Amino acid sequence: MTVPKRPSTTLQRSIIPIHYRLKIVPCPVNFSFLGECSIEICIAEPTFGITLNAKELNIQTATARDHLLNGYSVTATSVSYNVEEETITLEFPQVLHVGSSWILDITYIGLVNDKLNGFYRSVYTDADNNVHQLTTTQFQSTHARRAFPCWDEPAIKATFSLTLVAPQGMTCLSNMSIQSTTLLENGMQEVTFLKTPIMATYLLAWMIGDFDYIEAYTSGEFNGERIPCRVYTPVGLADQGHYSLDLAVKSVEYFSRLFNIPYPLPKLDLVAVPDFAPGAMENWGLITFRTYALLIEEYGSQDRRHEIAATVIHEISHQWFGNLVTMEWWSDLWLFEGFATHLAYIVVDELFPGWDIWSEFVKRIQEVLKHDSLRTSHPVEVGVANPSEITQIFDEVSYMKGASVLRMLSAWLGQDQLLLGLRKFIHKYMWSNANTEDLWVTLAEESKMDVPGFMRKWTRQTGYPVLSITELDESTILVRQNLFLSTGDVREEEDHIIWPVPLGLVTASDSTPRNIMMDTKELVLKVDTTQWYKFNMGQTGFYRVSYPPKTLALLGQTFGTEQLNAANRVGLLTDAAALVASGIAPTSSFLTLLKYFEDEENYMVWAEVSLRLQELLSVWLEQPTPIMNGLKEVQRRLFTKIVKRLGWEFPEGEDPATVNLRAVAIRFAGRAGDPEIVAEARRRFTAFMKQRDVTALPPDLRFPVFEIVLRTTQGVEEYEDIVNYYRETYIPGEKVVALSVLGYGSSLELVRRTLAFAMSREVRTQDILSAIATLRSSVVGRAELWNFMRHHWDVLYERHCDDIGFLDYFVLLSIESFSTLERYREVQAFFANKDTSAYDRILATCLEGIRMNILWLERDCKDVEQWLKVNGYLTIGAGTDGHERQHLSMMSSIQAGAVNGMYGHELSGHGLSNFTATTPSTTNTTASSPTSNATTATLVNGTGSVSTTTPTGSTSGASSGASTPSSGLKYPHGGIYSQHATHVRSEVYLDGLGQASEEQAQQLLQLQHDQQQHELRLQQEYQRQLQLQQQHMQQYGHSHAHGHGHGHSHGHSHGHSHSHRQFNSRPPEQRPRTLEREMELLSMSGDYEF
Repeated sequence: MTVPKRPSTTLQRSIIPIHYRLKIVPCPVNFSFLGECSIEICIAEPTFGITLNAKELNIQTATARDHLLNGYSVTATSVSYNVEEETITLEFPQVLHVGSSWILDITYIGLVNDKLNGFYRSVYTDADNNVHQLTTTQFQSTHARRAFPCWDEPAIKATFSLTLVAPQGMTCLSNMSIQSTTLLENGMQEVTFLKTPIMATYLLAWMIGDFDYIEAYTSGEFNGERIPCRVYTPVGLADQGHYSLDLAVKSVEYFSRLFNIPYPLPKLDLVAVPDFAPGAMENWGLITFRTYALLIEEYGSQDRRHEIAATVIHEISHQWFGNLVTMEWWSDLWLFEGFATHLAYIVVDELFPGWDIWSEFVKRIQEVLKHDSLRTSHPVEVGVANPSEITQIFDEVSYMKGASVLRMLSAWLGQDQLLLGLRKFIHKYMWSNANTEDLWVTLAEESKMDVPGFMRKWTRQTGYPVLSITELDESTILVRQNLFLSTGDVREEEDHIIWPVPLGLVTASDSTPRNIMMDTKELVLKVDTTQWYKFNMGQTGFYRVSYPPKTLALLGQTFGTEQLNAANRVGLLTDAAALVASGIAPTSSFLTLLKYFEDEENYMVWAEVSLRLQELLSVWLEQPTPIMNGLKEVQRRLFTKIVKRLGWEFPEGEDPATVNLRAVAIRFAGRAGDPEIVAEARRRFTAFMKQRDVTALPPDLRFPVFEIVLRTTQGVEEYEDIVNYYRETYIPGEKVVALSVLGYGSSLELVRRTLAFAMSREVRTQDILSAIATLRSSVVGRAELWNFMRHHWDVLYERHCDDIGFLDYFVLLSIESFSTLERYREVQAFFANKDTSAYDRILATCLEGIRMNILWLERDCKDVEQWLKVNGYLTIGAGTDGHERQHLSMMSSIQAGAVNGMYGHELSGHGLSNFTATTPSTTNTTASSPTSNATTATLVNGTGSVSTTTPTGSTSGASSGASTPSSGLKYPHGGIYSQHATHVRSEVYLDGLGQASEEQAQQLLQLQHDQQQHELRLQQEYQRQLQLQQQHMQQYGHSHAHGHGHGHSHGHSHGHSHSHRQFNSRPPEQRPRTLEREMELLSMSGDYEF
């Protein structure tokens, strides 16, 4: 097991801050601010210098004075900046003696930036078209140093007194209540806040701007006095804050009672910030949110109510667990985030018992189970040493695996016992700092159980096990635990880990879980194998289970009998899906399991069915059209049945789960092309957009209908309608809906428009990722997004390198869906010469995920095709011949070249010595015959290198990593391409009885005809772009042969990377991020070419 590393360089502990007195004066004309910072410090050793954190601050003066020695003071003679470590050192001509009466006075100039961290600015327009400016802060994890010089580490706590100077009439907010307000003669006001309790620098916050608010009070039963709670919103949106305000009041009461500690501050404000990078931030007494994460209209969707409740309660739990007791160092981040997440679900379950929140929890943890099954994952307890590493651990492992192993601990100890231990822990360490081991020791003392021994193995080891069940006879089973990897290629030396696994075994004859602790590699149990049995009852354990096919069928037969609740059915489904992706079971077994869900009525289960089907469809996206259509038909039949049962109307007082189920069913039946649902979606869309009939599209149906319409139309009118809706609505949730569906536009033109719109000034930085995420749902969208990222990488990196998580998620969205060897090579080549330290975790994870997709597709493409044929989802003659079985990844290079004709030259792929293509010289590496699965294998080994081998053993090297066809260009069948431009198959799928009405058939044929025409137009556009690209490359080759020296770089405006750069050359040196450079960067917003 790995023990988290400590930071290599932290600030000197011989000088400790006691109290900060800050005065902040923003200068809106030039986006700067004046700062005065007086810090009471304790000096433990004589020194000539003081080092503290500062970033992008221009120090004007620095003086140290001892207020007890008759005003003795000494002025710093020099200030040295360490950009890499983000520190300044103040040098003094005389020694500063030991004592606790020193005050360090610093005046400085800083930048009110637009990076969404530190002290930054935002702007919004209200419903009356009035423009409002505001400034706010976001200091977690290491951005307080952008606003004032400080000891910016969680363990170095202090108290704070803050004064803000702002225009009169503007609202000023901070952690504490206002102590005084002084009106100044120049139309300004000076607002001073009460002194804070002792806390970490990253929890300090302030903001200045125009806000409306609503308020309510707690009962005072647990605090001794009533605590005012307010929700502050942009002007005109206060009515959308009532739901969150009610949650806030109830949560403060709940946690005060749970921890037996009154809420420590005099007030609690929740603020909706128009521009905000994280979803929310737990600043003590001043919690900040994205508008979408806090505000909801009275008739908002049920899904958003669930999301808002979990977010608001999570942040309020931090007011005790995180703020009152704070992590010792960032390696303990997981503990506080994981516990806040777990506590939020406990409270939501108590406040809303009808929500079945633990089934939702099981659904939500599937993403982290997938992430943690890759070699590139990291332990829950992970060592961090610098700011870039800190940012990268704000991920699903810290939040959701942390919450999951804590839930597993809760199931083992009992929830009451866990909460009693947590209360003892908070009382023991309140106003101070603690680490993970401190909590385990406290829980062990309370429960008399070996909590440290149990939890260390789950938090200090990467990954988790899969339990493989072997039935020895009708009454005996063998359980074996092994490391689970999504790639399915566990090596012997990796499989030595043994986890303590709470089995939670139930049987058909005994529904009481048997809490057996498995702490060996193998375990023999007595179980009646003629009936069903299930491990991990309630899905409280963080592991997978692989059952024999017979047992899985017996479990499937229980669905609909109430013997297994929704969480258990979700668990069986997700385990089956994960096992087929890893190769432990064939994909056909998962498709067969879906039959048992045909009569399912639970929303959570259907939501998970939809997600697992989309995962399969995403990996198979570039497979031949008949195969994709067959998979879509599986989806259509499953979900259309629900729509026919529930209809489109919402009866008054309908159960929220049924409301959600209807929306999911309509979305995925329409996504699969059901003609009746598509037609009804278009009708309602027209009524909503053209006739302004809001009843035609209730909020829960807007996203599904918008998506269906964009997926099934070729014109731009509907796209324009949605863009205009985005521009016109002032409801945050509706804006996100409209923005998020734009990526479903199916034409090349709409894909490019979406990218242009996402990067325009009309879309806030925080919302860019929402706008581009759905582009991954189409072949064209994936190719275009990847090419866009490559062409604009330099500008993207410089603009967003400081944004929390932005680069991580932009990289993830651009590449994680790939499933071809060519794309894998392109990604490696593109990042080969770049400094990836700020996003290396997510890049490695994406590459490993692509490798998993490649292996899955190679292994099971024939298995899926055969299942579709046997089960009647492929029409006669719609199978795939040898040419059709070519990977559509062959088109990746062609797409890249064609699309790059719009953006500039494509980057060539140098430096791929790890890749070896072994194939007969007369064949293309991506082509295979109908029987080639038995004789040809594409191997992607555990180190990330890839090779393709055939029986001949001959070799064909891919120089520079470029994927170049050996003879001419070949266009694969299916998808949006056809080798013969005039031949596209037509298919009419029958219903479950093998029958179809003439009207249905005509609708289907018309729909397919429209799609075929659309596909042909796309193909013609790509061919045209390809010809232009070839002509350009010929011209370039001619000019290069007549005088351009090797490595010569032509000038590109706006800092874009140039395609001729050699991959083995040194990356361009980054310019220092000075104040002047920051001011220069302000003008770069929206600086992208199309």
